[in-house]
Amino acid sequence: MLRILAFFAAFFIASAASAQGPAPADLAALNAIPEEFSAAWARGDGDALGTLMAPEIDFVTVGGSWLHGRRDFTLYHQRLFDGRFRGSTITPLETDVRPVRPDLMFVRWTWRIAGDRNFDGSARSQRVGLMSMLVEKRENRWLVIASQNTNGGPGTAPENAGLVFPLRLPPAPPQ
Repeated sequence: MLRILAFFAAFFIASAASAQGPAPADLAALNAIPEEFSAAWARGDGDALGTLMAPEIDFVTVGGSWLHGRRDFTLYHQRLFDGRFRGSTITPLETDVRPVRPDLMFVRWTWRIAGDRNFDGSARSQRVGLMSMLVEKRENRWLVIASQNTNGGPGTAPENAGLVFPLRLPPAPPQ
């Protein structure tokens, strides 16, 4: 009986700790991830972008490419920066941080990108999207361990009517 009570006490204490959310310093670091990502992007620096990722990062791009590992993540993004994404900028719009455990958080943020090009080299219209990141604290540093990047659509789906979203994509810029 004591074991059962101890289990439930530990469960409730752990649940209460994760429900409280991150400490203020951690929250500031987590909210800074989109800004750091965007700053490295603006410099066209795949290596700097890679430092935000865990060595075993799983990253799904807006185009559906599934990158595994920091090496492939960095190589892929540097190729973008050296090619059709040269000079592009990605701007964070809103960020939402949700705890899973004290050392594991979901960081989701909306973005706007400008200045990239289509496969054929033609100018691409500005886009908006949503980045979802699973971030883990390791040796006092938050690293992205998994991420899914998603383009926003050209309008609001009728199925969204009456629903409340933690982060809402802004309307896509005019074409």
